[in-house]
Amino acid sequence: MHPAWSAAEYDRALLRAALAEGDRCWDAEANLLQVEAPYNPIHTNIKGGPAHPTRNSLHYALLLLERGGEGDAERAHSVILRIAGLQDRSPENATYGIWGYYAEEPAAEMVPADWNWADFLGIALLLVHARHGDTLPAEVRHELRESLRHAAASIVRRNVHLTYTNVAVMGTFVTLAAGKLLDDEELFAYGKDRMVRLTRAIDSTGSFTEFNSPSYWGVVLQTLTLIREHVDDEEVLELNDRLHNRLWLHFLARWHPPTRQLSGPMARCYSNDLGVPPFLAKAVRGELGAPVPSPVRGEMATGVESCVGYRMPDWVLPRLRELAGEREHRELFTETPSPETGTTWLDEVTTLGSVNHQDTWLQRRPLFGHWVRPDGTSGHLHVHLMKDDGAEDFDFASGVLSTVQSGPHVAWLAGFACPAGDRHHHLDMIEPGDRFRARSLRLVVDAIGAPPVAQPRTLDGGVELDLGTARLDFRLAGGAFGGRTPTLRLMPRADGVRIEVVLFESTTPAELDWAELGDTFAAGALSLVAAGAQQGGETTPDPEAAVDGDHAEVRWTTPRGHRLTVRGGRSVVSREEHAALHSATLDGAAPPSPRLSDSPLVP
Repeated sequence: MHPAWSAAEYDRALLRAALAEGDRCWDAEANLLQVEAPYNPIHTNIKGGPAHPTRNSLHYALLLLERGGEGDAERAHSVILRIAGLQDRSPENATYGIWGYYAEEPAAEMVPADWNWADFLGIALLLVHARHGDTLPAEVRHELRESLRHAAASIVRRNVHLTYTNVAVMGTFVTLAAGKLLDDEELFAYGKDRMVRLTRAIDSTGSFTEFNSPSYWGVVLQTLTLIREHVDDEEVLELNDRLHNRLWLHFLARWHPPTRQLSGPMARCYSNDLGVPPFLAKAVRGELGAPVPSPVRGEMATGVESCVGYRMPDWVLPRLRELAGEREHRELFTETPSPETGTTWLDEVTTLGSVNHQDTWLQRRPLFGHWVRPDGTSGHLHVHLMKDDGAEDFDFASGVLSTVQSGPHVAWLAGFACPAGDRHHHLDMIEPGDRFRARSLRLVVDAIGAPPVAQPRTLDGGVELDLGTARLDFRLAGGAFGGRTPTLRLMPRADGVRIEVVLFESTTPAELDWAELGDTFAAGALSLVAAGAQQGGETTPDPEAAVDGDHAEVRWTTPRGHRLTVRGGRSVVSREEHAALHSATLDGAAPPSPRLSDSPLVP
């Protein structure tokens, strides 16, 4: 524990910060918060302007009851009643049991609705009842319980696939706790069975399908903590403790103490700089510091953390503080429909992680790492695929990135899939025969924190960047896009350097059709190596790209003398076909795919 750490003081600081923002956003006429809606390309038609959020408002009600000042309870009660009235309570509706993001847009009018709102708002309702249920007026308590009953019924009806890790865990807690609260034995039995099924699903690989996601690791940690605090069942709690330990093992496998960051790869990520979010500050008892975030747009979630009593196993602390020598970690995340394996290298200066095969949705981090900069801060390396459609430059979800890694060295192959998403990996699909607009398509390597370069310049097949404490070596072996050969260029950024593999570029937006383009891939190699690290051989051959039949591959011998080969589709095919064509070898043999732990969660 950090000597200056006080959980109680930190909770009060979180509560004050959140409520200051909530009070500022309060709309007394609507009995909800009012915010400037952020741009969201999926789910909601509301892309901006003033709007009244449901989840944030319910969180605000909880925090008002926590503060307990003059008028706080009455305001909280008005929010709970308003939220109850916004829920779809008609079992015949597809959106039964859930809410829209905003009061202005019922769930049935969304594109599509977000069924996770039953889980997120269900947790908030349970916290209100657990901490303040005895003080609620009869009408408010009745409506809260009714909202919870309908939300739990929606969760059961949906019966989300257990590979959707964070939602699977949240719904398990909601059905368990609501079953107890509502004296619904059938609902509790469903939750208990789901807990067993969830832990068995995790046992199948020893890991998590939504692997190494900073945000959703926090959601899962919060929910497992709430199960411990609010579900009184011996069998459930035994499984919960095992799953809690497994979650910490998963976190520590890619935790890099020198930069105090999580390395890649990541299934889902919202920020490249982890920072110290409240769940992590509380869980590690101030060991990493405890900054109080400033909420934006009426966001109350950080304040809710003051209602959660995190615990960290004692064996976590030494591994959090210090890296016990350089190491390489491999982990099997999923076995079906095709094995998904991650590799992470960690040493005293750099860390680099990759996943063998993944799409390029903006939340993915398929090739990602950090390094310690000369001033002691951390820089980060982010590889992603970008599309400029003439109006906006954004992460393009139709890409497929395949890798094989040895130490800090990665051979990579980038291609495209159809059908696949545009901005989202499945909500805005580009189907076979569809034409789509693009002014450019580029595989981008952002080195944030790298010394700046003066101006853009075209590169001849490769670039080596001196990062002071480390070096980044990036090489383009070859590729094709509609008869063109990809080119390489170096671009300045205000916060670092960008390397671009340009697959397609036009002065004006073009209408593209995958069926007309033929071969569409690029291949190469990337290394992120500590300065002065001993790499073995004096010279390293360039990676080689080749095509053979329906696949392309890149072959490379790393500075350590390891032979890497990765294979994938050479043209635009479905993700399933890409997965079937994918293979990776290390020194001529398939890389191992070990389990995170050989101790099963369910005996």
